[in-house]
Amino acid sequence: MTDTVAETTPQETAAATASTQPLPEALGARRIAGLMAQHMGLAVTADDVEQLVADKALAAIDSYNGWPMYATADALALDVELVRRIVTERQDWLAASLDRDAAAARIGWHWRDILRMGTEGRITVGPDDRYLITDLDRLAAEADGEQYITAQAAADLLEIRPADWRYVEAAGWVAPVHSYEQPVGRHRTVSVALFKLGEVRALREMPGVDWGAIRGLPKGTPSPLREYAKLAPTRAAVVKGFAQDLADRYSLTVWAWNSPYSGNWELDWERRDGAPTKAQVQGELIAHPQAGSYAAEVTLCPAWGKLTRKAKALLEPDTAVILDTETTDLDGQTIEIAVIDAASGKKLMDTLVKPTEPISQGAQWGHGLSDADVAGARSWEKVLPRLRKVTKNRIICAYNSSFDRGIILSDTRRAGKKPLHLEPWDNWYCLMDSYAAWIGSSRWLPLGGGHRAASDCTAARQVLVEMSKGRGVEFSEGGS
Repeated sequence: MTDTVAETTPQETAAATASTQPLPEALGARRIAGLMAQHMGLAVTADDVEQLVADKALAAIDSYNGWPMYATADALALDVELVRRIVTERQDWLAASLDRDAAAARIGWHWRDILRMGTEGRITVGPDDRYLITDLDRLAAEADGEQYITAQAAADLLEIRPADWRYVEAAGWVAPVHSYEQPVGRHRTVSVALFKLGEVRALREMPGVDWGAIRGLPKGTPSPLREYAKLAPTRAAVVKGFAQDLADRYSLTVWAWNSPYSGNWELDWERRDGAPTKAQVQGELIAHPQAGSYAAEVTLCPAWGKLTRKAKALLEPDTAVILDTETTDLDGQTIEIAVIDAASGKKLMDTLVKPTEPISQGAQWGHGLSDADVAGARSWEKVLPRLRKVTKNRIICAYNSSFDRGIILSDTRRAGKKPLHLEPWDNWYCLMDSYAAWIGSSRWLPLGGGHRAASDCTAARQVLVEMSKGRGVEFSEGGS
C-alpha cells in the first residue's frame, strides 16, 4: 500500500519555515507589515504601520540608514481588531479616491487644476495624495469656469486648427494665465501655456467673428483670423526692436524672453564696463516711442539673467572645473572621480578609486562598476593630491554639489587627511539647483550623462553652456 503525501502550498511552506526560525528583534515598516499580515490574516501594508505609529499604537525602537525600525514583539501583540480597522479605513479610502492623474482624467481637467483645487481646499486630499471622488464630481459640475486648458485643448474646443489658435492669441482676445514645465524626452522640459476654460468658451460668442467659416478648413488654407491679428499691437516686434537698439547703443549682448509664467517679456544684458544700470534701461524703456506703451509688461533683470551671467563667468578660462563622482552607495565611498576644465572641456582627471567597502548592488546597476573593476585601483589618499592640484584656485562645479562635496569630505577625513580648499561652500557651485532656477522649474531635473564620472562631467558642462546663452532671443551689436 502506497502512503499518500499531502501537498503544501508555497504560503504554508513559507509559514512553516518562518515558524522554525527566530524572528528578528526589529524590522522596517514594509517587512513588519508583511509579518503582521501573515500573523493576523489581514492585508497589512507599510502605510498601515505608519498609521499605527501616528495613532501611537506602535513606536520605533531603532533606525537603520535613517529608516525607523519596529519591535516584532510589539507589532505581533497589537489588537487584531485595531489593525483590522486601520486596514479597512485605508481600503475604503482607496476605493473612494483617485490619484492625481486619474482624478484629472475622470473629469477631463488638467492635473494642475486638480492640484490647485486640492491646495485651495476645494477637493478633499487624503493619504497618498489622493482626491475624494465625490468632491471631484461636484467640482466638475460647479466650477469648470476655473479650469485651465492648453492651447491644443482650446483649439479643439473652438473646433479650429492649432494654427488658427495662434491668431486668436496674436489678436489679443485671450492670454495665458498660467504655465507648467512639460518633460520632453528624458532630460528636457518645455514651457506649456495654460488658458482659462471660461475665457475660451466666451470666444464663441464674440461678435463679428464667423467661426463657422473657420471650422473645418483644410491644412494649408490661410486662416481668416489672420486679419484680426494684423490689427493687434505687435508687442513682440516692439520689445525685440528695443532689445536690439539696446545692444547696438551699448555694444553688448541682450537677451529677451517672452515668459509663459507671467505673460511679460523679460530682458537682461551683459554686465561690463559701460553697461547701463537697471534704472537707466528702465528710463529708456519708458521714454521709448513704441516700447514705452509696453513698459509695464517688460520685466528687467529677471532671476535667470543673473544665472546666465554667472554661467558665462564660470566658462571663462582658468575660472572653474566640473567634477563628478561615482560611489559604492548613495552615502558610500568614491570609486570613480573625473574633473574637466569648464572653459574648454579638457579632461584634467579621470580615475577609478579603490574603496574600503563593497559596491552595493543598487549602485552597480546605476554606474556598472563592480568590486572587480576597482580592485586594482589606487586608494583615496593616493588620488587626493591630484584632485587638490586640478581644483586649486578654481570654482568646483558639480551637478549635485552637496552630494559630491559630502562624499569627497567623508573620504578625505576617513583617510586622515585635510580637505583644504575642497571644504568651503564658497568654492562649490551647484549646477542642478541653478539650472532648475534658470528654467523656472521646482522639480528635480535628471542629468542624463550615463552615470560614469567623465561622461557626467561632459553632460554637466553642457548644462552650463546652455545657461550661458540666456533665455529667449539673443541680440548682439549689429544683429538683425
